[in-house]
Amino acid sequence: MKSDGVPKWWQTPISKSVGLHVGLVAVLFISGLSFWPKPTQITLSGEAGNSTSAPPPPPPPVEAVAIDRKELEQRVADIKKQQDDARKAEEQRIRDLERRAQQAERARTTEEARLKRVAEEKRKADEAAVASRKAAAEAKKQQEAEAAKARTAEQQRVAREQERKKAEEAAKAAEAKRKAEQEALAKAQAERARKEREDRERAEQERMLQEQMSAEADARRRARSQQAVTEVQRFTAMISDAIDRNLIKDESTMRGRTCRVNIRLATNGFVTSVNVISGERVVCDAAVRAVNRAGTLPMSQDPDVYNQLKDITLTVAPEF
Repeated sequence: MKSDGVPKWWQTPISKSVGLHVGLVAVLFISGLSFWPKPTQITLSGEAGNSTSAPPPPPPPVEAVAIDRKELEQRVADIKKQQDDARKAEEQRIRDLERRAQQAERARTTEEARLKRVAEEKRKADEAAVASRKAAAEAKKQQEAEAAKARTAEQQRVAREQERKKAEEAAKAAEAKRKAEQEALAKAQAERARKEREDRERAEQERMLQEQMSAEADARRRARSQQAVTEVQRFTAMISDAIDRNLIKDESTMRGRTCRVNIRLATNGFVTSVNVISGERVVCDAAVRAVNRAGTLPMSQDPDVYNQLKDITLTVAPEF
């Protein structure tokens, strides 16, 4: 059986060397056929100092490089012999590898049979050892069981003695706990009564304080409301005066006539919109022009006052 890792005969170092020699011989042969000597040029000089070029002499006869055909054939024959020898050597090496592989397979089969025998003998020995250990374990188990019974009896006696002592201690602890609970209950009742009394007093104080704070807040709200009403009235009058200053009046067309307009203002008094609600057109047109001409009307910095003046409706009645 041939191995896949064995190189072919043309891939061996010997075959590569033979191919290199054959290539070298071919190159020498071609270069010898293409060799030609170059002609020589001769220049003659005259007596008067004038020089003329003489025609070149005829080329020498061609000398061909002779190749010994027999020697070349001998070299080729040697190379082929070397290739045949390398191929035969490779085939012999492959046969040797196959023979060794067969020997190794026979040795492996023999070794497997021996290992099976050894494994069977070991299995029997292990079974015998297991049986021996099992018997020893049974005997030890019986001894341990008897010893465990003796320890259990002693432990039960000790446990009963400990339970008796624990019962006595538990009775004493229960009595002490009962007394402590009674004392704690009395203290808790007294503490609860004290806290309830303090809570009632604190609640009464908080109620009185809340009533006082509520009364003070109502007083402040009333004062603030009165002040806001006064401020609204004052700035309403100032807004009306500003519109009246910018109003262009005509007694013949406006006397006795009015116009209601709605004005919306920004926080700084800037007029954002002005709309006519009702009235005489001549007065309404003059009022709208007056508001736009003013551009910014008086406005309080108080937020409460601004909230009442930011969307205001006025009656414009020109006076003469």
